[in-house]
Amino acid sequence: MVANGTGWYSNVHPVLRVIGFVIFSLFLALGNPAQLALGCVIVILLFATAPAQTLQGFWPMLRRMRWLLLSILIIYAWMTPGPPLFSVPGLQAWLPTTTGLLQGGQRLLALALMVAAVHWLLVVTPQHQLVSALYWLALPLAWLGLSRQRFAVRLALVLKRVVEVQALVGAEVQQAGVGRGDIRGYARVGAALVTQVSTRAETSPCEEVEIDVADRPPVWQWVLPLLLTALFLWAG
Repeated sequence: MVANGTGWYSNVHPVLRVIGFVIFSLFLALGNPAQLALGCVIVILLFATAPAQTLQGFWPMLRRMRWLLLSILIIYAWMTPGPPLFSVPGLQAWLPTTTGLLQGGQRLLALALMVAAVHWLLVVTPQHQLVSALYWLALPLAWLGLSRQRFAVRLALVLKRVVEVQALVGAEVQQAGVGRGDIRGYARVGAALVTQVSTRAETSPCEEVEIDVADRPPVWQWVLPLLLTALFLWAG
């Protein structure tokens, strides 16, 4: 799903959208509380100024990561030194620490904000614009003697096949009648899917892939990533 390209973001060059996402993620990785607060404000503004359907798909994406998020929280809460959350004589070594819970909560918030930013970027940026932007940004590969054309073609094929595989997974799960919690059922479906995907990969004919080479972003729009960097530095 790609949102209607009539919002303010449609005037921002795709290359700068990707660069902005990278800057956003790098600063969130620092875990500074003030920078996390700024990240929350930015994400709220992004979704508030985008079409309502932009939020669709974000919660399922975050929900699929619940076990990863829970694992991160447990590791931080029980493995980080600090005062115990409760004062229980004899059990303090087995209790989570307040420092660990605080740091774990910050990590979870940073990860959730990154997921929200990824979702927004994918929704408001058509696939061909995303591939074109990454092709433009892959220019340093040519300096290293690598082919950015090959990189872009493989990326385009992967993005195209992901949609097909998602539909295939849904159809296979529905046909097999696998219920929630049926680990063996999902294992059988997974084995069948591996066979089907391998067969399709071997029998699919070669196809042409066209990549639109992005023009250089307007000079004045480079102010946007600089402004984003300045905001995070100021918050830090």
